[in-house]
Parts: sequence; C-alpha cells; structure tokens
Amino acid sequence: MSDATQKGRLETVLVIGGGIAGLKSALDLAESGRQVVVTDKAPNLGGYLPLLDRQFPTNDCQICYLSPDMAPAGFDIGIGVMPLTEVVGVSGQAGDFTVELTTKPRYIDTELCTACGECLKAAPEGAVSFTPGLDHRSTTCLRYPQAVPQAFAINIDKVGQDTSWIKCCEPGAIKLDQKPESVKLNVGSIIVATGAELFDPTPLSDYFGYGQFPDVVTSLEFERILSPAGPTCGAFARPSDGRRPTRIGWVQCVGSRTTKAPGNPYCSSICCMFAMKEAAWAKEHFASDLDATIFYMDIRPMGKDYEQYYQRMKNDVGVNFVRCRPHTVRRDEATNDLLLSYATEDGQQLEAALDMLVLATGFCASKEAVSTAQALGIELDKYNFVKVSDKAPVSTSREGVYACGMSTGPKDIPDSLMQASAAACLASAHLTPPEPVRYEKDLPPERDTASETPKIGVFVADFGGNMAKYVDLAKVMAAAKTMPNVCCVEEIKVSYAGGQGLTQMIDSIKASGVNRVVVVGNSPRTHGKIYAEAVRRAGLNRAMVEIANVRDQDALVHRDAPEAATHKAIMLVRMAVGRVKLAKPIYVHAQSLDKTALVVGGGVAGLTAALQLAKQGISVKLVERDKQLGGMALNLAHTLGGEPVRPIVEELVAQVQASDKIEVILDALVVDHKGCVGDFTTGVQSGPAMYYQQIKHGVTIIATGGKAYKPEGYFYGKNPAVMTQVELGVKLAAGQTDGLDTVVMIQCVGSRNDANPACGRICCRSAVLNALEIKRKKPEATVVVLYRDMRTPYDSEDNYRLARELGVLFARYEAGQPPKVADNGATMLVEFDDPILGRTVDVEATALVLSTPQVADEEGLEDLCDIFKLQQTETGFLLEEHVKVRPVDTPEPGVFAAGSVLAPKSIDEAITQGAAAAGRAITVLAQESVQVSGGVAKVVGEMCAACLVCVRACPIGVPFINADGYSQIDPEKCLGCGICAAECPAKAIQLQGYDDDQIMGQTDALLEGVL
Repeated sequence: MSDATQKGRLETVLVIGGGIAGLKSALDLAESGRQVVVTDKAPNLGGYLPLLDRQFPTNDCQICYLSPDMAPAGFDIGIGVMPLTEVVGVSGQAGDFTVELTTKPRYIDTELCTACGECLKAAPEGAVSFTPGLDHRSTTCLRYPQAVPQAFAINIDKVGQDTSWIKCCEPGAIKLDQKPESVKLNVGSIIVATGAELFDPTPLSDYFGYGQFPDVVTSLEFERILSPAGPTCGAFARPSDGRRPTRIGWVQCVGSRTTKAPGNPYCSSICCMFAMKEAAWAKEHFASDLDATIFYMDIRPMGKDYEQYYQRMKNDVGVNFVRCRPHTVRRDEATNDLLLSYATEDGQQLEAALDMLVLATGFCASKEAVSTAQALGIELDKYNFVKVSDKAPVSTSREGVYACGMSTGPKDIPDSLMQASAAACLASAHLTPPEPVRYEKDLPPERDTASETPKIGVFVADFGGNMAKYVDLAKVMAAAKTMPNVCCVEEIKVSYAGGQGLTQMIDSIKASGVNRVVVVGNSPRTHGKIYAEAVRRAGLNRAMVEIANVRDQDALVHRDAPEAATHKAIMLVRMAVGRVKLAKPIYVHAQSLDKTALVVGGGVAGLTAALQLAKQGISVKLVERDKQLGGMALNLAHTLGGEPVRPIVEELVAQVQASDKIEVILDALVVDHKGCVGDFTTGVQSGPAMYYQQIKHGVTIIATGGKAYKPEGYFYGKNPAVMTQVELGVKLAAGQTDGLDTVVMIQCVGSRNDANPACGRICCRSAVLNALEIKRKKPEATVVVLYRDMRTPYDSEDNYRLARELGVLFARYEAGQPPKVADNGATMLVEFDDPILGRTVDVEATALVLSTPQVADEEGLEDLCDIFKLQQTETGFLLEEHVKVRPVDTPEPGVFAAGSVLAPKSIDEAITQGAAAAGRAITVLAQESVQVSGGVAKVVGEMCAACLVCVRACPIGVPFINADGYSQIDPEKCLGCGICAAECPAKAIQLQGYDDDQIMGQTDALLEGVL
C-alpha cells in the first residue's frame, strides 16, 4: 500500500453533499480528529438550510464551522470543501477507497472574489435575486447571502459574445478561461448526504395555477418572502402587487401521496410542519389578524412534541385547519382574489377566496441520484433514494459507504442530524485511531487587562435583520456611544458563514485597544460561544464578552411597541456595559479524560451504542436493570419495514457478549453519580445481593427506553378478544389467525389526549402492517381501522394504499367522539360516527385491537434524571439539549441519550440513535484532555464559617473542609452550577462570571438608566 493511500485510509472520510446532514457528519468527524472532504454539486454549500431563516439560530447551522472565523478557537477542524464537484467513480474497499472526482469551473476565483455584487449589476439580465424561483436568475448566481464559499459563480451558458462587463470586477476574480479539474482521493470511508429536491409544481399549473398566478408560491418561496434576505427584504407583501395579504391558504401534499404523474405516491413527511410553522410565523410576526388556513387530507406532525405544536397552532395561535381534497385554483378578475375550490369530507363543494396560496411541495430524489449511485456502486430504492434497511438504517449495499439525511428519503431536521451522527460514527470505524484532538493551539497570547482601564467595544450584530424591524438600532448605537467606558460602537454583519463580520470585530478590537466587548444580538445560549471564540482570537480572555439579548428578549416580544422596544434595547445594552466592565478573566483548563464509556440500558439503542463504541477500541460498561439484554424489542414481532425483530436483537446481543471491550452488568441499578465530563464516577448495585461497585468513565449514554402503554377501558384485560397491536403482531408471527374474522382497530388509544398529548409515532404504521398481514393470511377477514389521522411517512404510505386496495376499511373519528364498545361476550360491538356517511355505524367484531403508544417509564426515568441531573419533558421523556441541533446530546456535558428514553422510536430509529449517541460520545473521547471552562465556584477563606452548607448542597460532592478549616472547591470537579454560592449564608462563595460586583454593576446600570 502506498504512503498516500495509507495516509488517506488513516485520516480521511469523503462526505458527498453539503446540506445539513453532510455538514453535521463532517463536523462530528472533525471533532473526532478525522480529516474530512465535503463535496457538493452546487457552487455553494448549505443545501436548502440557509434559505430557512425561521428554523435555526446561527450556530445551529453547522455550515458556520466551515469558516475559520466561526470554528472553535485553537481547533483545526480539518474539513476541506469542494463545491461544484461530482463523484465519477469509486474503486477499492472499505478502509481503502480511491475516489475519482470532477470539479466544474466556477469561472470566479474564490481567493479574489469579495462577494461585493458588482457583477450582479453589470452582468446580462440585470441583478439576480437570492431567492430561487421568485425572480429571474442572472448570469452570476449567489443563492443566499450565507453561502459557503462566500463567492459568486457564473453560468457559462448564459454568457454571450459581449464579455466586456467582466471589467466591473475590480479584484479581477472573473476567470472565464477556467477548465474542469479531475482529482483522485484516497479515503477510508464515504458518507452520502446528497439530500433531495423539491417537487416542481409547474406541471400542475392547470390545477393550482403555479406559474400562471404570481401569488401562488411554494413553501420555500414563501419562506423567502418572510426572510429579511429575500426579494421583499422582509416586507410582508404578495408578489403580484406588493399588497399586504390578509388571507393565505396552504395546500398540503402537492406532488406527494398521489399515483398520478408527475407526483409521487409516498408521503414527504415534513410538509405539514412546514406549513404550520410558516402560518404561525406569518401570524405572530407580520399580521396577527391574518386568516391562515391549511387545507389537508391527514395532518402528520409525528416528531417529538410536534403534536403539541399542532394543537397550539389550532387552539391558541388561531391557524385554521380544513380537511378536504383541494381541486383547482382560479383568479377572480374583479377582485384579483385567488379562488381555491375543494371538496370536504361530507361531499360539499366549496370555494375559498385567498390573497395568496402556498403549495406545500414534497421532496424527490435528486436528479443526479442514479449517476451518483452508479459511481459509488450502491443500490437505490424504487423512488431513487439510497436503499437502507431497518437493521442497518445508515448502511448502503456497499461496505464502507454510508448514507444519511434526505438521501435515504424525506425526513425532518432532527432525524437528519441523528442519521448524520450515526453515519459519522460508522464511517470512523474503518479508520485507524487518530492522534488525540488538541485544542488551544496557534492562538495569540491573552492580553493582561487586569491593570487596564475598561475600554468597551459595542458591536451590533443583527443576524437576519430581526432586530431592525422592531428596534431603532441607530438610536441604540447612539445611546451606546454615551455610556461610560464605551470607546467603540460598530455594526457588524454576521451570517451563517461567519466570515467578514467576525473578522471586522476582531480587527476593531485590536485596532482600538478594546479590552471588553458587548455584542448586541441574539441569545448567549445560541451565540455566546461564537463571540467568546472571536474575542479570544483578538487576544482577549473569553470572559471579556457580554451579550445583550435584544433579539429574543426584546425585538421578538415587543413587536407592537417599537418605541418601547428601542428603549428596552438601550437598557439591555446599558446593563451589559455595566456588567462587562467588571468582568474578570476565566481560564480554560485541561482535565484528565477517562477513555471508558458507561451505557445505561441494554435495549436496541443501548446495545448499538455499546457495540459501535467497542468497534472503535473504547471500553464500555453496559448496565441493564433486567436479567437479560434486549429491552422492549423482545416483545416485537416485526419492524415497521416488515423485518423480523428477534434476529436483529439476537445478533446485537451476541456481538455485545462476544466483544472483549464490553462488560455487561445485568440485574443492575444506577444508584449514584458524580463528577464531570471526562471524569465521572457512577455507583451501581447489581444481583440479588445488591453488590455495589463504582464505575469510572468519561462519558455516559442513557438508553433506558420507554414502556408500552397499558390501555384502560375498551375491556382490555377483561375480554381475550381485546388486544394491543404488539400482542396481535406476536400472534400473527406465530401463525395464529383464530378469532380474526372481523377485526376492528382503534387508533390513538392512550395518545393525543390530555393525559398524553404526544403522538405515538409508530402506531399507524403498526396497524397498517398488521392489517396487511391479516389479509394475507386470511383474505376473507374483515378489517376496519378507526383513526383520527393516518400517519404513514415516506414509503409506509405504499402499505397504507395497498391495505385499502386489499379491502381494509379506514374510517375516521373525531377526538371528541371516540368509538364506543360493548362487550357481547364472544364478540365486541363497536359503534362509531362516520363523517363521510354522516351516520353512526355498528361493527360486531371478533377481535378488537388497540393501537397504543410507547410512553415514558416516568418512575424509573425520574430517578435517573435526579441522579444524572437531567430533565424530563411534559410527557415524561428525557429532554435533549436541543432537538434540532443536538438531538442526542443532553444539557449535561458528556451525557448523551438514545432510543425510546427520548421519545417513541421504531427499531431502525433506535439503532440510528444508538450509533449517533456513540458518535457524539467519541467526539469527547477523541480529545487528548477535556477543556473545561473555568466558570467555577471559589471560596473566600476568611469569610467561610465552615458551616458545611455548601458540602451538603453540592449535587456532586465537590466542596470539603480543608486542613485550614474552611471550605475548598476543586476547580477541576466543579460544574459551575452555582448552588453553593446561592446557599452560602456567609456569602463566602463567588461563582466566576457571576460575581456579586458584576451582578450589582449590571443592576446599578439599569437603575441609572431608569432614574
């Protein structure tokens, strides 16, 4: 093997696709010490993500880390970017691939291009919009202002004979003589994250008027209309005449759930949430009196807490939901209204007058999917998405090649991120371990500002233009210039790509001698780390920055009172100035890292996590409270894809038991836990004798699962003819069809109600699969499914359609009118109101099947949350750090979660999350040492009375009374929670960053401004 091949095999993963999934997998790999190359067919990376301004705070979009200015200071992320690049061929095997790539010319030198936009003005056809599909595109194209790389590209096909316009480019970045380039890469593994494309509704123009009427737009186009970076610069105006719309309708399933070409038979999964989010945003931020109506067949909010969001939209926000079949759109020539005709459930033909119509278009496989698959040598499914299985949900048909995100089918953001982390984890297994990741290198020395008079720089960063809509930023900046110790006030432009705005701030800090920084912008929760890293690059300590959260705490909550919002913004800035001038340095310190992982829970998610960690040489302690491994999956017959579950579980168990890196502790309970990331100690009691042992470990993965809901009512447990879907699945797997002559299934038993407002996520699909199995084994059987909304995402819609074709009857019921059941002994009499027939229907059933959800094991999870200092959601499941950013991370550093402990999960989702949690854990374990921020508690010894209050109050047992007779806190073990400081009666404990003088300085500044 050549040196080049060996080097590539050891260090590099190729990620094909620069959307959210590709970028997330690349970042996870880079944080684990891997070298990554990201390619994308587009001129700029990011996919659809930067176009969705309402979805993410800045650093939630992993694209920001592709800019050196946005990566953690002192951390070489090792990500190479190759836009306009496609895979031509792949040879070799897992661990040693040779990939042939072709890069098309951009015709612009990215090293010279400043993205000034002069070419937009000079090029033929005039300026170009940032918004695809709303305005005519020009010869040059920059899809969005957050593009990476931050450079334009030229479509050579649109360049005419006259090229004199290129002289407009002062840096000389336009290079029309560029040629395609070919390159070969040696990589150890490949991740396919090519995403999907939006369905083009143009062929349906005769029905919906898209392309005929300018006020008919797609969901993505409407998203851009709401965006400050869009064609209307954030003004709420309809395209035809610029008038503010007061009636907007959303039509669901455009291009999805249809067998009529050019639409697709499958459900695109995320369109319902898109529509609700846009309707809510339009009402809340632009027009509270807006008449927003969603026209739908089935509403399908299936993600975590999505059902609760749907109920809020319907009951609190005032979004209208109309169940119907939309037909055609026409324009009223007299009023210029759009008229949408539709048929209701009871057969009425109605028409709605609208100012705008938004088409919730579905997703299709990318046009290059087939050629890319051929080049990679992998299989596609019948819809040209990458083919995966329930057993291996991110593995393709070729070993060493993995897939994630929408390349495997339409899915929402959390699922894409989880798959990305899982793919990164599996891809790493083909590489030899890298050198430990080191931080804090190549940084300028920190300035000693202790003896300097505070010189404060105030930087206004209105990301997305959200503040300027409701706050007079010019007044805020003018007021900031008059505040004590402020010597510099500037506005900076910060985008997803970071870049120039942060560079401007760093340069200003250096040039003006600023030693304290106030950023007027977004929440410190989402942006604090970014600005702390920026001031560190400027030579200041990370603690020398304070964020005035004008966006979240002011602009977005006082939209109806701009003058008051401006005054409040000035007060927030004044408080930030008062606090930051008293800031003291807080130093990052390195802490030893235990390379062992603790996995709590031996179900599918826990087994997968333990196995993936072990495959990468990490020692694992697997703790399971039952006397056998397997968890809830042992009670299941088939996956939602129809694969037998028991062989999957048995294979996982066998591999775990055979691994010399995994120690399994059965019949065990976690009883205590202390320490911090890299240095945890967890107490476990196991066996009949309750043997106690302490486990030292660096990371923790919680995968304790949920439990099956035991239904109340419907004579469950009293009549053997009444069973759950799980019990029916086991019966069918055993070949038993006795009693299944007339089967009635009732959906949403124990879910979508006051006691459990969440959707069970997998119940509809389970019902459809069992109904099909009954019809296959007993074609003469009658099967009736009573539902509220059938929720069958992606290709499970095929099974739903097939079930109807085979004679399974589906009848809907309203939440307030659930089916009634009478026990007739040998049969069950089921009575329900059919909205289509408009009458009550009775069915004498020989079997009644209840579709029940997975629910949280609240009692056991409550104990674990108390032990690990975690939180639960309102439905009892574990609360992750951020469902759309870090869906398997918890707020506790070094503690991750996977499987049904977070929310109801199918087998493939549990496997994905297990691998994702392992991948996230590896990003910690790959470090040479844990970099711990020094925001810890300190004791003023002469004030301490040794009363032991802090010793008793500390949740992890850090304080102790030292030999000198006063309390002492080990900074390497302190988590900086502040409980001891709050409890200390002598006020002898100060929490760094929250010292009394800083808080008082902030308060005094507020009072000075008010008085």
